[in-house]
Amino acid sequence: MSACVDKANGVSSAMLDCGKAEVDRWDARLNAAYQTLLHRENGVKRQRLQAEQKAWLRHHLKETRRIAADPDTGSGALMLSQGFELDDITKRTLILEGRVRDSHG
Repeated sequence: MSACVDKANGVSSAMLDCGKAEVDRWDARLNAAYQTLLHRENGVKRQRLQAEQKAWLRHHLKETRRIAADPDTGSGALMLSQGFELDDITKRTLILEGRVRDSHG
């Protein structure tokens, strides 16, 4: 991502495109890990995983939107929002991938 941002030469829209590509990559990993866990679980454990993921997603989307709409941040709001989004999705993905590894062996 840093190479992409370097090529953007400070142009916000280009930097946002770099961030979107990175978010999309992490989102694919998150979905793969979640689906793997979902297929491994049954009954209450499956329901708990689904509820946990729904709660995380609600919070993730709410915060992403809140940061993007902050009137005190001005034009940097989208950059800050995307930074939160990428950080949050990365953390959640690594948690789920860790569970996949832990439940496999």
